Amino acid sequence: MGLLGALFGGDKPNPKTIEKLMLRVKEPYAQPEYRREAMDRLLTFGTPEAYNALLKRFTVVVSSPHWDEEEKRWLCDELATRGEPALAALRRYLAVEDNVAFAVKALRQLHKDDAKWLADLVAALQKRPPEDHRTGKGKTELINQMLDGGDGSVVAHLTPYFDDHADEVQLAAFDCCQRHFADAVDAQADVTSRLQAIVCDDARSARVVRHAAGVMSELALAVDAAKPLAPAVTEDFVVKDGRLASAR
Repeated sequence: MGLLGALFGGDKPNPKTIEKLMLRVKEPYAQPEYRREAMDRLLTFGTPEAYNALLKRFTVVVSSPHWDEEEKRWLCDELATRGEPALAALRRYLAVEDNVAFAVKALRQLHKDDAKWLADLVAALQKRPPEDHRTGKGKTELINQMLDGGDGSVVAHLTPYFDDHADEVQLAAFDCCQRHFADAVDAQADVTSRLQAIVCDDARSARVVRHAAGVMSELALAVDAAKPLAPAVTEDFVVKDGRLASAR
């Protein structure tokens, strides 16, 4: 039995033991081997509570950047071999936590099926509705994961986040929809109409309106000729042939 086993009650996965191991997993200044042994013990326990505690490793950044990256990658690889218990734990984690990048990587390794992986990301995002102002970081991270790993199927789920409480979430949603617009035939009309409304909305923040205008320009989407553009748009864009173009 290792040092942590002696300290934390052998192989009994009781709540007190799991709590102590979780604190060790999250200790930013501990030696790597202490966190590693704690993670090993939680993997051995294999209960839902143990997995919940184990995944808290993704929520902290330890003092050594090298070991932080190394441990998180190691944990991703370990989770990829654990099947349904790890999958269920990752889904629970993604539904509530903000630091999701490594959990998303672990989920992708487990699924080996992009459609199922994307469905889980969308489900996690939808746990954080646009009106929830407390979860902006998690929403932004989830959408950014879809930017590179997604496809046209995610676009229809992202348009509600054009009206999110946080500017950063809106910008991420714009960028992701732009990236996958060509493959999102059924959602193109909705994206277009929403962006047309945003570039005319002077109540929005200037950077959001400019960003939306930039997306419209890149996608060559028609502006709504019946509505005046917001001043933040006319500072940087002009209308040419019914579409926005850079004024510079």
